[in-house]
Amino acid sequence: MVWGVIIVIISGYPGHHVPKVPVWQFDKLVHSVVYAVLSICLMIAFHKQYTSGKNRLKLSLSIIFIAVFYGGFMEFLQDSIFINRSGNWYDFMANTIGAIIGVLIYPFIIKLLPINRWFKIK
Repeated sequence: MVWGVIIVIISGYPGHHVPKVPVWQFDKLVHSVVYAVLSICLMIAFHKQYTSGKNRLKLSLSIIFIAVFYGGFMEFLQDSIFINRSGNWYDFMANTIGAIIGVLIYPFIIKLLPINRWFKIK
């Protein structure tokens, strides 16, 4: 998945090259948006299963779990492997909130975007 690779690149980018934004906690907003997009991409990937109606809650919880696990894994990599990066719990919580928000807004997104037409689902 392309977005997962983009997250690895963004997460692994050396910390001293990341521009400082004067807005307080802007970083947490970025984390939330990135992981909301991840969960939306995963929901799109499983759109046919979502629209079938069966196990919609189970699918949504699975997507949240995958996104949260991935976010935790990225924080671990930032703390232990990536150069000039540090993982922290607040970033992990922002990742989690973003993953949940992405799944919650997905029903509104499928009403706005022609996803059924993209996948030729009737």
